[in-house]
Amino acid sequence: DDNKDLVSRLMEAHELCDELKDVATASLIENWIDETERRVWFLFEATRDRNISP
Repeated sequence: DDNKDLVSRLMEAHELCDELKDVATASLIENWIDETERRVWFLFEATRDRNISP
């Protein structure tokens, strides 16, 4: 949940950077969003019950 919250807050910060035309900071934030989304996906996959049929 912490990582999902972080993604949400990073997206808000990215929107602000876009509004202010701060391309450099927006680019850094995009990388952080990607890394955090990958972490969310990994943690989901690592903790889900493999015995449940899809």
